[in-house]
Amino acid sequence: MKINYKKSFPAFIMAGVLACIYACNKGDAKEKSYYTFNEKNELVRPKDYRTWVFAGTGTTPKSHDRAALFPDFQNIYIDPESYRFWKENGYYRDGTIFVKELIRKGDTISPIGKGFFQGDAYSVSATIKDSIRFPDAPGGWQYFEYDTDNGLLAEASPAVGGSCISCHSKAAAGYGAFTELYLPMRDAKGFGKGNPENLNTRKGIISKTKKEQK
Repeated sequence: MKINYKKSFPAFIMAGVLACIYACNKGDAKEKSYYTFNEKNELVRPKDYRTWVFAGTGTTPKSHDRAALFPDFQNIYIDPESYRFWKENGYYRDGTIFVKELIRKGDTISPIGKGFFQGDAYSVSATIKDSIRFPDAPGGWQYFEYDTDNGLLAEASPAVGGSCISCHSKAAAGYGAFTELYLPMRDAKGFGKGNPENLNTRKGIISKTKKEQK
């Protein structure tokens, strides 16, 4: 059978374009990694983490509890891909990273009343779940700190383990993140494809009827 190449050529071009689009989309579907290690097996300090998903804040000022382990604000962030996985599946994927930023207590008086308000940030640390790189760490979770004595954050950190692993053994899961302490993570656990904040319900809402009963 004789092939009309003049008519077939556009079809070959289109097939090539479609193949390229498919390959590119397939590559985009690959889960993105939000952390890197250097040649010393140190975790490079994460960048742009304030653009990630905000996981929650904890605070225990010294004026409230002199024995507080972290006597200031703790802003916690999780990478977007891992938040989506957590929300859809209810557990953390290998490749999850949390970043914790410690913030000093700022003003206690504002135009709207007294309270505890955030001051300046002074510490950055991270925890990742990577059971391939850290097979002996509980749950595959390992911990990193970027504080130094020279007034600048370190560019990379070796795994610190030790006291961090001991502290995180008190989490509900026995290791890893203190998920139970942060509202966004509690609400998102296993929620599915949607987003829990879009619901018209809140567990903390007290209905008018209940208020009247009180």
